[in-house]
Amino acid sequence: MFFNRLIWFIVFNVAGIATIYYREKIVRIFGKNDIAEKYLGLGGTYNMWIIIGMICMLVGLLIILGKMSLIGI
Repeated sequence: MFFNRLIWFIVFNVAGIATIYYREKIVRIFGKNDIAEKYLGLGGTYNMWIIIGMICMLVGLLIILGKMSLIGI
């Protein structure tokens, strides 16, 4: 049980860190997001990817603490 939560914690944290670290390459691949640019200001697409990475890491933290269930884990 704990081993599964630990694996998901590591997966989500690595994905979140990678998203934040490689945000420029991600924007080059997917392009700029008009909605993010409109509501988050100049450079909003980059900020959007930072927010997505932080949410991903927060989900990993919630899983390891047992506050969030992921597929019955």
